[in-house]
Amino acid sequence: MKKLLQLIFGDWRNTASIAGCVALAAGIERMLPAAGGWVLVPALLLAAWWQAAA
Repeated sequence: MKKLLQLIFGDWRNTASIAGCVALAAGIERMLPAAGGWVLVPALLLAAWWQAAA
């Protein structure tokens, strides 16, 4: 659990990308309830790629 929290809240990029992904999925879920999870997974993968590239 400690490693998971460190991964999410390690620095400002991690926190911002996770918050952005959750906000995006929540916004999509309000319009299309079944699509929230389908949006969250690719958004998290994109955020992980962004963090690794920077």
